[in-house]
Formats: sequence, C-alpha cells, structure tokens
Amino acid sequence: MPPAKKAKRGLSRKELQRLKEYGELDPLNSAADDRSLDDLISNALGRSGYGSFTGKLRRGRGAADGGRRGPARPNAQRGARPDAYTRLLKSLATGAAPGSQAAAVSDSDEDAPGSEPGDAGSEPHGSDEEMHETVDKAADKAADEEAREIDEVDDEDIESDAEAAGADAEAAAQSEAYAAHDYMEAHFADSDTELAHKKLAAVTNKEYEQIPLDDPVLGPCVVCNVAGAGVGRANPQPLKQKLAGPFHKLNGGRGLEGFQQRIFDWFDQYRDVVYAGRTAANEDELTTAYALHAMNHVMKAKDREHKNNAKLAKAHAAGADAGELRDRGFTRPRVLILVPFRNSAYRIIQKLLALTAAEQEMNSSRFAKEYGPDEDEERRHQANTRKPEDFRRTFAGNIDDSFRIGLQLHYRSVKLFADFYRADIIVASPIGLRMTTGAESGDRKDFDFLSSVEVVIADQCDVLLMQSWDHVAHVFRHLNLTPKKDHGCDFSRVRSWCLDGMARFRRQTIVLSEYMTPELQAVFNNDCRSIAGKVRTKPAYRGAVADVVAQVTQVFRLVPVRRLASLDDDRFAHFTEHALPEMEKAVLGGKHTVIFASSYFDFVRLRNHCRSKGYSFAAISEYSTKTEAMHARIKLNAGELEFILYSERAHFYHRYPIKGIHRLVFYGLPDRAPYYSELVNLMLTGNDGAAPPEQLTCTAFYTKYDQLKVERIVGTKLAPQLLAGTRSQFTFA
Repeated sequence: MPPAKKAKRGLSRKELQRLKEYGELDPLNSAADDRSLDDLISNALGRSGYGSFTGKLRRGRGAADGGRRGPARPNAQRGARPDAYTRLLKSLATGAAPGSQAAAVSDSDEDAPGSEPGDAGSEPHGSDEEMHETVDKAADKAADEEAREIDEVDDEDIESDAEAAGADAEAAAQSEAYAAHDYMEAHFADSDTELAHKKLAAVTNKEYEQIPLDDPVLGPCVVCNVAGAGVGRANPQPLKQKLAGPFHKLNGGRGLEGFQQRIFDWFDQYRDVVYAGRTAANEDELTTAYALHAMNHVMKAKDREHKNNAKLAKAHAAGADAGELRDRGFTRPRVLILVPFRNSAYRIIQKLLALTAAEQEMNSSRFAKEYGPDEDEERRHQANTRKPEDFRRTFAGNIDDSFRIGLQLHYRSVKLFADFYRADIIVASPIGLRMTTGAESGDRKDFDFLSSVEVVIADQCDVLLMQSWDHVAHVFRHLNLTPKKDHGCDFSRVRSWCLDGMARFRRQTIVLSEYMTPELQAVFNNDCRSIAGKVRTKPAYRGAVADVVAQVTQVFRLVPVRRLASLDDDRFAHFTEHALPEMEKAVLGGKHTVIFASSYFDFVRLRNHCRSKGYSFAAISEYSTKTEAMHARIKLNAGELEFILYSERAHFYHRYPIKGIHRLVFYGLPDRAPYYSELVNLMLTGNDGAAPPEQLTCTAFYTKYDQLKVERIVGTKLAPQLLAGTRSQFTFA
C-alpha cells in the first residue's frame, strides 16, 4: 500500500458521514488493527492529537478547558474517553486562560500537573457576575499573550512545524515512488504520455522485442517487451493490506514463495500471460495466485475510486475545481474468469470469498446448492474409481458446463448472483456467457457488460478446447467493445483511453493450460495486446512414448501437405487413398482396429466417407449413448466389426476401456498427449493374450504443422527429426 498521506486539518460532511457509517475514512482500505472512531477522527485532525494547530491555539485550548469545565463527573466516568463529538468541538476552541501551557490531546480527563483541584474537577464558586468578570479578565490576559506570541514565536513550535513539513514532503515522495513502481497505477493511469503512444504503436504494429528467458521456476519462457521496457522487477508492495491476513490463512499459513511468487509476479506486472504448464501438482497454488491477483486488482481499483470520491466531495464543499479524476470504465465488471465446469467455479469462488473475509455472504445457500457437490457425488465417485486420476479430478462434483455468476463486493459483505452490471467479478463458462450475450445477429444481444473488463482469466483451456473453442473465441471478440447504451455511466469519470476505444490495449489476458495448442498461440498473437508486454512459457516434454509399456511397434508417418489452408483436405485424401486400402488388406487377418480422430470435424468427415463406402464399422463420439458405445466395444472384441471410429472427445468424457485392439491408427495425433500412451497400453491390458505382441501395431499420421503435438508425443529432443521432412516414416519399437 502507498504510504498514508498526512491527515488533513478538517473533514468534509461526506467524510464525517463515512466515519459514522464505516468507522474509517476509506471503507475498502481496512487496516489490520481495530481502530476506534475516536482514533480515526484524531488522525484526521492531526497525527499527534491537535499538533496540526498552531502553538497559540494549543495553549488557548488548555486554559479554556480549565476555566469552563462543568460539574464533576462520577469517579467511574473520570477515566472514560470523551466522545468524538466533544473532542471535535474542543479542537475548535479559540479561547485562552492565563498562564496555561501547551497541552497535547489526552485520552483521559485527568488534572493537568500544577493545576488547582477545583479548577479541573469542581464547579466554579461565586455568582454569575463574578464568574463573567473572571472570564473577561482571563480573555484580556489571553489577548496580551497572543500578541506577544505573534512577535516571539516559540522555537519549539518552529521545530514542530518544520518536522511536520518534512514529514509531509517525505510522505509525498514515498507516495510518488510507490505510484511509480506500482504496476496497476502505472498501467491504468489516465495519462497521455509519449511513452504510452510509443507502446500503443508498437503493440498495434506487433513490434515486440522478444527475449528468451530461462526462468528458474517456470522454465523456458519468451518475454515480449514493448518500447524497450525490459523485464520488470517485482512490485515492492503488491498486495492490499486487507488481503494479507486472509491470503496467509487461505494459503495454509504460507506467504508467496517459489512457484506461486514467480507466477504472481508476472500477473502483477499486468503483462499478458500464457502459461502452458498447468498440472495437478501446481493447480491449487496456481488458482490461489490468480484469485489473489483478481481480488487485489478489484480492491485497488475500488480504493482509487473511493479516494477520488473524497477529493470531489472536498472540492465541492470548498467550491473549488478538483480537476479530472478518471478512474473507471463504461460498466462496473473489471474481472472475467472463464472456467469449464461448475465444480471449477465453485472452487475459485470459494477462494475469492475467503480472500474477502466478508462478514456476510449473500445468497451463499443458493450458491452451495447450485454449484457445490450434489447427492449423487458419492455414487459417481465409486463408479469412477477405475478411471485415471486426471479424469476423477476433472469430473468431480458438479460438471454442468452452462453457468454464469456475478460477485459484487461491499465493505463488509459479498453478494453472489449479482446483476452483471453491478458485479465486480464475473465467473462463467464460455457457453454460459454466450447464452447470456445472445447471438451476434439477434435482437437481444447484450455485450455491454464486457466493455470495461480489465483482467480476463481463462483457466483450464485444455478442457475448454474439449468443449468448444468457438465459444471462447466468441467471448474474446466481444471484449472491450464500445457499449450500445450508457447504463447510467458517469462519463466524466471514464478514462480517456477507454473513451477512445483503446481499452483492449490495457486489458490483461491470462491463459492457463496444461499444454500449448495453435488456438492458444492464436490468442497470444492476436488477443494479447497489453501495452505492458506479454510472456508465454515453452515447456520441454519428455514425450508420451516414454509411458508406453506395451511391446508394440509404433510407426509415425509424415503426411505431405501443400500448404496450411489445404491441411485437412490433404490429410483426408492421403488417409482414404493409402491408409484405408492397407487396412482392408489387414482386416482379412483380424478385424480389431480402432481409428482415433482428434478433431470432431475430421471424425464426422471420416464417418460419412466410411458410410458411403459401405464399411462395417461403429462410430463412438461424445454424443453416443452408453448403450451404443457398449455394443460397439463388444462387437469389436468379438471381431464382428472391421473397425471403430473413436473421437478424442469421447475418450475425454468417458475413457472407455476398449478391449480387443490389435491395430491402432491415429488419423491425427491427440491434443492430450497422455491419451496416446493410454490407448497404446490398452492393446496390452485389453487383449488378455488373445493376440501375440508381433501382431499389435500402432500407426500415427502427422504433418509438418503438428509441431506442438509431435513435441508432446515423442519429446522435445526428437521432435525436430520427425519434422525435418528428410524421412516420411519413423519407427519406435
């Protein structure tokens, strides 16, 4: 947090109302200690009691209190703290009594040293005339003292004022230094500088300075800098103080360290980040890191708005012009988190709620009912005990893929299921969000709530690819567009670059996946446009072939492709003209063949072709019923079918244990590398010795454009040999 500025000498009516309601000037920036209303008022009036007033006012206040005290209070109340209103009135006292000394604010009503007992605690004696005469004399003497003080200012007061001025200058310098190093303040500042224009031009023209970086924690990375920015160092104070305690508790008593520290540093620089190293081992740390970043961003933004509101209120009360204070976008939502299933949203929102440490969570029962585990969870868990670990982890809990929920943050509460235009954070699935926005050509389309998103996080992109990447692309196309309606927007507070339609160049995009794909690479190249730069990881792979335990001859065949645009047609032609005729000959010796298609479009194209040719086969896709899939597997094992056409999505959603496979053909390499070794190993575990190992074969077709898939299957070291094109066939035995 930036150093606190020196407290002002007075409070506006709005600030006093805020003190009454919230107990502090800035409700969002809640300090760790529980300060009372009196302490906050004292701090607002001056750090050292009434030290912000001049020496003569401090002297006058002490004597005036001594001469005008009311009846003695009971002993039980003598040590009690004066109420805030009384203290505020006392600070405005201007009268002075003779011989008084400078007095600091005290939390008790004890007698000052050297004073008469009756002066402090007992009722004044004598008639009203005597009392008024005494007061008049005291006032005359006080006036003489004030005149002398004007001529001879106390050296102690000069020193005190100098120290206060020095403290103000130091606090201002620290605040400027903080703003210079706080990446959020710098990145979202409403500034029109030459450097900002240079960065914008560089990003628009895709003129990046690419720096290969071997990160000791994240591994090989490619850092794309803009306008010679260089690799930024860690933010000296990245977290809001309010988040420190809840995060420490959420993180199991640990702070940011190791992997979590490094990935959070990249997030906190507001670079676009594409991280392709998500695993089961780092999943919890990774989700906690981006949940912390999202909440930190929202709280900092709301804190800036509250401070600007206070500035405007003070300026309005004083009849002055506060200038332009632009700190927001067209609509309220600032953070968008895309996840595939409700179980993922449930875990993420639980972490967000833990970080807020809110006293009240509105609609929490509904949230637990609609997003938490249901009554059939235990039954599904028992049914999936034989499934691989990654399958059980992905499909545990509520796996509905159509949802959207808004979170609205208040000072001491959080509202779930908030209206999108009143929400600060939106957590949704791509298809759920698309159902809300409507069709692009429809009359009910509404994308305005996405117009001012400042941070978008797409998690589990490897799973989103198995659903439908078109929905994700649809969301990215409609981020940061100029809204169709104003939705009650105060345009005087909207940042200039947002009004100019440049919000997409300030938006931070975070993409998290288990592996890199061409779709994610396209997002990195086309949708990651932050002027802070971007970074992506380049993990090295040992290769899925290393996990094959079956003694199977594995053949990789290079498909000749004319150009990228004709890739699908060239692959289909090569397969139907060469591979299928070879399979027909092999079928005479056995009908136990499985053709694996990684793309659903390829699956449909092959299915239609095989039907037109009259092949005896069965097709298993994610849309096939369990009964259809079971009958197909039984017939394949019995040798009643020539082959089964099997889609990667079907394997992702069901992991069918297909038995009786003698020949495995990969029409295209799988996106998820573990599927390669799983299916090859099924040839051993699912045969029960029915076929000798020499009759088991595996053939995989690939093209020179399948670099990422080849690298995950055969390993980073061997991939260049397969992609060089010097040979059309490679064999692994």
